[in-house]
Amino acid sequence: MYTNQVSRFHNIVLVSLITIYLVILAGGIVRSTGSGMGCPDWPKCFGTYIPPVEESQLPVDYKEKYTVKGHPAEFNVYKTWTEYGNRLIGAIAGLIIVYQCVYAIKFRKTNPKYFWYSFLLAVLMGSQGLLGAKLVSSYLAPILITLHMAVALLIMGILVWLLIQVGKEKKYLQQTDYVEERIGQKYRWTMWLFIALTVIQIFLGTEVREAIDIISYELNYAYKETWIAAIGMDFIVHRSYSILLTLATIYFVFILYKQRSVYPNAYKHASWILAIVGVEIVAGIILAYFALPPWAQPIHLLLATILVGAQVAFVFKFMIGQNRRSV
Repeated sequence: MYTNQVSRFHNIVLVSLITIYLVILAGGIVRSTGSGMGCPDWPKCFGTYIPPVEESQLPVDYKEKYTVKGHPAEFNVYKTWTEYGNRLIGAIAGLIIVYQCVYAIKFRKTNPKYFWYSFLLAVLMGSQGLLGAKLVSSYLAPILITLHMAVALLIMGILVWLLIQVGKEKKYLQQTDYVEERIGQKYRWTMWLFIALTVIQIFLGTEVREAIDIISYELNYAYKETWIAAIGMDFIVHRSYSILLTLATIYFVFILYKQRSVYPNAYKHASWILAIVGVEIVAGIILAYFALPPWAQPIHLLLATILVGAQVAFVFKFMIGQNRRSV
């Protein structure tokens, strides 16, 4: 009975994590297409829960009616429905997190951390909705965009912890001879350092994205090939930092490679982290030298968050044990 509950909960957490990554991807698409104000109000979109498909469905004075911070509303069916899709995916993710919290009530006595972390996730998802509303009413204030991303990363990190810990308990219950592979403490601190470096890099990327938003607006979204050069030092720092992160990851994988017979699973996991870094670098090169193709921007952001998730999973999987109890 308990084994089945743990197995189901593991699946629920996995679905929750996948939907959070979909939310991050959708947010990246909104940002890269300039659709953040596609719906100038919240939670409705142009006063309705299902947005219009053509301007004739809106009131004659809609531009003045939905003015935000002195900016008259502009209807663009593609941007409106892109933002609406983002909100819809976010709402679905929120419902899944709430369901996870309700299901986790089963573990209040056997493993209360499952419930309390799930409850915290539900609270954080609610705060994300409120932040979304503030973003719209502030006309996409940069500080709120950064905070929005920070909360998303926190949600992702908690879900990764839950996924790893529930997965360990699932294996422990199903395999009586299951033994965790744990590696030395020096690797633990090194990976935490990599996580910190990666998070800093994500926020440096956010600064670059904000600079692009300003430059593109000033140039009326023309001359895309000049935007990167116009950014200046912010882009140079972001690019140089990526080189540092890549070299550090290569060195870390090399150290584990020399001990792959002792830590085979840790080495494989670290190799996947390096592969993600490699693909992320390629996406960054495409953005920098091919005039910021819109399709590459959300992929670049998604890969960055997947990288953080993989790094956090490494810490929880190989360096932090789980207390066992009879159930």
